[in-house]
Amino acid sequence: MTSTERVALVTGSTSGLGEATARLLAEEGWHVVVHGRDPRRVAKALAGVRAAGRGRGSSLVADLSRRAGVHALADEVLAAHGRLDALINNAGVATPNRSARTRRVTADGLQLEWQVNFLAPFALTLRLSGLLARSAPALVVNVSSVAQGWGQLRWDDLQMAGRWDRMAAYAQSKLALTAFTNEYAQRLRADGVRANSLHPGMCATKMVRSTFVLAPHRTGYGARNIVRLVTDPRLENASGVYFHERRRIEPNPFAQDAAGRRRLWEVALDQSGVIGRPDEVPAELLTA
Repeated sequence: MTSTERVALVTGSTSGLGEATARLLAEEGWHVVVHGRDPRRVAKALAGVRAAGRGRGSSLVADLSRRAGVHALADEVLAAHGRLDALINNAGVATPNRSARTRRVTADGLQLEWQVNFLAPFALTLRLSGLLARSAPALVVNVSSVAQGWGQLRWDDLQMAGRWDRMAAYAQSKLALTAFTNEYAQRLRADGVRANSLHPGMCATKMVRSTFVLAPHRTGYGARNIVRLVTDPRLENASGVYFHERRRIEPNPFAQDAAGRRRLWEVALDQSGVIGRPDEVPAELLTA
């Protein structure tokens, strides 16, 4: 990797939207850091990225359903890369139809969708914010969902231990991610780091087929919508914006509620394990 190569980390890039996104960025000349939790699938995805990017690309293995895994990933990125121009938080989970009544809990005692879809990108983004700022102009893209539009924060039971509903859990996690994106964009605006979120489209990925069934788009469609936020010069000033596929739209009103976003930030700081880490996280991110 040369000192002038643009570097992008794409989480969850061993299949589906993430893998397609990584290959498209590689074709555009980016050095793409492939991420996944299965070493064999990571190696296979990296081979595809290098084939698309004329040998460029690297990889990291981490389990984002574990708090320690997220921080290990951040540590490895900081140790291995002197710059980071784009962070694409794509990794996500949804409870499939076959186990709709099963509330899944992580080793950290947190509901799975909440931890992977929201807390993991929150922690990873904050841990890498110093590197992003040093590489500015830089960009964070958070892959949200149309489900954020009907989501709501169940403040009395964020882990949904009292009344389980898989679609409500998924929608809540994606709403939290969207609200975090807007708050983050505002806090780091002066540091040259932008952040946007999007619903890339209902694409026929393995997760979508196992959960939502209906998927009118192919994976490449959603990947192109993600990559567009990174590479389209017409969007170089966009920050704190939510996109539905290719259109800018207003997200769930909660994502625009400054007081609600600060309350959510406080919860995330408490649950993510970010505070007390040795690397330099900008001070404006460490308070609610």
